[in-house]
Amino acid sequence: MGAVSPGGARGGSRTLLATMARGRDRSRPARRGVLAGLLGLLLAGGLPVAAGAEDTVAFSIEDRRITESSGLARDEANGLYWTVNDSGDEGTVYGVADDGSLRGTLNFRAQPTDVEAVAVDGDRLYVADIGDNDASRSMVSVYFLTNPRANGLTVTYNSFDFRYEDGSRDAETLLVDPDGRLLVVTKGAEGGIYQAPPTPSRSGTNVLTRVGDAPALVTDGVFLPDGRIALLTYGSVEVLDGETYAPVSSTPIPQQPQAESLAVNLAGDGLLVGSEGRNSKVFALPLPGEVAGEEATPADPDASGTPADSGEDPDADPADEDTTPTAGRRGTLLAVGLAAVVAVVAGVVVAVVRKP
Repeated sequence: MGAVSPGGARGGSRTLLATMARGRDRSRPARRGVLAGLLGLLLAGGLPVAAGAEDTVAFSIEDRRITESSGLARDEANGLYWTVNDSGDEGTVYGVADDGSLRGTLNFRAQPTDVEAVAVDGDRLYVADIGDNDASRSMVSVYFLTNPRANGLTVTYNSFDFRYEDGSRDAETLLVDPDGRLLVVTKGAEGGIYQAPPTPSRSGTNVLTRVGDAPALVTDGVFLPDGRIALLTYGSVEVLDGETYAPVSSTPIPQQPQAESLAVNLAGDGLLVGSEGRNSKVFALPLPGEVAGEEATPADPDASGTPADSGEDPDADPADEDTTPTAGRRGTLLAVGLAAVVAVVAGVVVAVVRKP
């Protein structure tokens, strides 16, 4: 998605990525995949991430079967979280308790190509087979299981097949809006928000229509309780308006090997950010904009001159404000330096990728 996160250094990085993407030959999806992959590795592990968020570990996923947790979704009815292993796993979803222990599995008779995301809406558990690193799949699928239970049984499933209106895309994020409509967020340097039909067909291929822009390299996302959208990148949580998809704020995340999972916690008062790998840690973050001293970067002022969703009390006494530099401010300064390095390295990557 090409949207620039307002006021933050990572927004500058995304602007750079979008500019590079526009200059590439769109007829070569493999090269787009190479570039996105290299930049993903750069941001995930090649350079230090701006550590602006508190490193509060909510729990660790220790079950030996969960080696590449990709996607996390809360299931309030069952009091657990669902996660999946990404590419290579069979039709299995894992139910994880709020202490990280495995509650059980749910199996369905399918052979997914590259499962990357899960989402819960009412009594439905969605499993998104939408990964496409080479942007070569003509069709992707979203499975849904009704009344899911982590009891180890194998159940029947239904599925929707989709194609993008503007060609194949790699994606790792499935959203369900407050009305129950599915959205897919693509992962490339020029990511996008794609909307499914209100009532997808189970017998034909449905078209995903691009309705908005979003940050580059999005790996998961969720609708927040207030209707905004939170999207996870390798170094931050980017918040968008839930209706216009305009950027609202950006918050750094704790440093992780490869951030792949984002969910609202079971209590509904915070976020969880998880990573791939064995014994992966899941970190707790406050809901953006709902805690005093929020570390998010505010969006540009709107027409009235008031920052969008700033969370500030207009009657507050400035003398009561804490002027101590926060971790978020320090993280922003680190991110500025990171953006400069990314700009140099990304230029080299583009030069190499463009060679015949």
